[in-house]
Amino acid sequence: MINRNGWDFRQAELAESLDEPENPGRGWYGIYTFMVEQSIDPGELRWSLRQGESMALVLLDIHAYRSKLLDEDALGNIRNILSFFMQYKKDVIFRPVYDREGNGRSCEPDAFELVLEHMRQIGEILKSVKHSVFIFQGMLVGSWGEMHDSEYLSPEHLHKMWSCMREYLGEDICLAVRTPSQWRTLRSEEDFLQKKYSRLSLFDDGILGSLTHLGTFGTMTKEAAGWRGAWTRKEELDFISRLTESLPCGGEVTSCTGEDAVKVREADFIISELKNMHLVYLDRTYDMEVLNRWKQINYTGSGIWQGRSLYEYIGSHLGYRLTVKSVQMKRTWRGKAEFTIEIENTGFGKLFQDAELFLMIENEDQQKEVPVSMDLRKILPGTVLCGKAVTGPARGKVFLKARRRSDGRSIYFSNKNSDESLCIGLL
Repeated sequence: MINRNGWDFRQAELAESLDEPENPGRGWYGIYTFMVEQSIDPGELRWSLRQGESMALVLLDIHAYRSKLLDEDALGNIRNILSFFMQYKKDVIFRPVYDREGNGRSCEPDAFELVLEHMRQIGEILKSVKHSVFIFQGMLVGSWGEMHDSEYLSPEHLHKMWSCMREYLGEDICLAVRTPSQWRTLRSEEDFLQKKYSRLSLFDDGILGSLTHLGTFGTMTKEAAGWRGAWTRKEELDFISRLTESLPCGGEVTSCTGEDAVKVREADFIISELKNMHLVYLDRTYDMEVLNRWKQINYTGSGIWQGRSLYEYIGSHLGYRLTVKSVQMKRTWRGKAEFTIEIENTGFGKLFQDAELFLMIENEDQQKEVPVSMDLRKILPGTVLCGKAVTGPARGKVFLKARRRSDGRSIYFSNKNSDESLCIGLL
């Protein structure tokens, strides 16, 4: 486009790619298990990191301290583990547990106060050291740390653990509980309706294991069960969908062998379920029967994904997926160039962490950065948002770049030829 002031902007091709960018705060994760009493060897541990996993679930076994406080060795080991994953740019889903074998009650401390002390000790580490923890999953108790089969899941216990932990999480970490009914035990209906969520989210390790996600949903209506009860599938999914518009949700898919199996294996049903949950992160190491089946099923929708596997489609759409759709330039009355950038989010979820977006204009003499007035967190799934940037006289290639504000990590666009920055045209 050319105007009377001599400006000439030629937009680059902005086609969508089939690649899956390893963007922060979303994607596939693997599980990394540590015994809190054992130190790590970072040089050896780095070889266990796998490509294609942008997140890591750090399963921290603290059973050895079920009758005592964490000592300095254990606390130092936790710091080193978290530092390792931050160094290798893996956002962490952090799950400290007393049990890893399905024996929650027998593995937990006999005194509830010790559970709270362990939470305080771990919380102090999260407040005092640099780390990449995104989700704090569970509250230490229950079989596999999944908040079932425990002495400490009464409303009184849940409130005490939540009150203890929330002061350590700040604005950057979400605490995720296992079921919607546990969430509603901690937050009132009024809070929910007013979206006062206090960064309390959900994780679901029974996704598609049955139509109730292995008992995550109930059989009674909301009216019959009450606010804190487990509701019918439809009501729970409506609740989850509203909550996860604002908070990250993820977990594990599991095999379904019962009468629900035919339904939960349909491609359209699977995609609809994950979209409805606004799923942000998913285990790619557990229940390979399901994941391998997804690799054999073709995506049935239209567009560039037609004919690709369901596994590829789901992996590329976990969380946010930002595609630059168009760039327009016009001259302002002051003789400057005003860019309008249109970005679409085709992912299941959205970006939850603050990011900065800017244009870079490069020529042989200089590299110039111009901020774009757009909050990437506001691009909800299935929507398009426009942002503007204004620059004075310049010439050169124009790039668009996004980075997470907390640590400067690049956020990649899902356009073809996108790297740490995307060329959007020539000025």
